[in-house]
Amino acid sequence: MALTIHGSSRSRTMRVLWMATEVGVDFQHDPIAFDDPRLKSDAFLRLNPAGAIPTIEDDGFALSESLAIDLYLAKRYALGSLYPTSLEGEAQVWRWSLWAQGQLEPWLMRDALLADLRAAIAGCAGPVIAAALTVLERALADRIWLIGGSFTVADLNVAAVLSPSRAEHLDLAPYPSVSARLARCYARPAALATRARFG
Repeated sequence: MALTIHGSSRSRTMRVLWMATEVGVDFQHDPIAFDDPRLKSDAFLRLNPAGAIPTIEDDGFALSESLAIDLYLAKRYALGSLYPTSLEGEAQVWRWSLWAQGQLEPWLMRDALLADLRAAIAGCAGPVIAAALTVLERALADRIWLIGGSFTVADLNVAAVLSPSRAEHLDLAPYPSVSARLARCYARPAALATRARFG
């Protein structure tokens, strides 16, 4: 099997598992946990110098960072469907993926290691999250998906940042387009199959 996905499904690796399922590529899953000492072994550090998950190996190519992995898998295995062929479409995919990681994810992370930090920034997080969700709501006001008329890696990456385990802590009532889009994303056959298999 050419593709190996390293990382526990109880981490950002779940996004990568969803993407691999979405593009229909066969893969092997190594469910290594974020704190497994093997991540600091010489062999793993050659794959990912940060010694972190998720990390993939695809025909001798290693890559880390979940959203970057998703972009790579979409472009390699679903160019023209999940990954646009135009330069402008590609720019939009990158824009929304980077936006989600920069504008939403820092405020939504539920990592146990960040519990003290979450408590310390709780008063600041609400308005920042609301502003980001307002941007997303505006972008979706006249469309079903973020780019063009079909689901792309941009939709998957934004939905992955707004995962069900994170979204359940948000009041999405003021954001009906965001809420509907998340429901559509997580109702996709690949999303359901991934959650059933790895969730």
